[in-house]
Amino acid sequence: MTETQLVLALKAGQRGALDQAIRRYSGFAAAVIRSVLGSSAVQEDLEELVSDTFLALWRAADRLEETRPLRHYLAAIARHAAIDRLRQQRPANPLPADDLLPADEADSPEAQALRREQADTLRRLLYEMAAEDREIFVRFYYYEQTVREIASIMQKNESTVKARLSRGRARLRAQLEKEGTDHAYP
Repeated sequence: MTETQLVLALKAGQRGALDQAIRRYSGFAAAVIRSVLGSSAVQEDLEELVSDTFLALWRAADRLEETRPLRHYLAAIARHAAIDRLRQQRPANPLPADDLLPADEADSPEAQALRREQADTLRRLLYEMAAEDREIFVRFYYYEQTVREIASIMQKNESTVKARLSRGRARLRAQLEKEGTDHAYP
């Protein structure tokens, strides 16, 4: 079955057409989703999003155009599904404020409040980072993993991890200075 025939069969509501589209394009949809999710891609999420992609294709089949490649539709649907998943997965507070900055038991209430404010600012700036950079920062500074461990886990070169840490620190420092926040960390 040609792609044009496949699109026409989908538009006609033929169940076999959906099965064929899944067989033919599920790897493609998974690759698009994986490229959006990056290192946060979990196999279960990937499978669910691929299924959601084909369900959305089926529901919108009557709007398909025979002249437009099916891959274009699938890429757009898969990309949007993955972006929506990233938005849903963004945790409100993955790092406790007390763990972001060193505490001193003798701190005055004012110093403790300032420390909490600095930690909140740092947390916000971490969330503004790209997901991959944020993961590297959290692994390095919060979980105290070495560059070698991070590179191995994330399947990156050590030099890539070092470069991302360096550029991330520079961006954080610049943003903290711009906001007038003490940047004695990282």
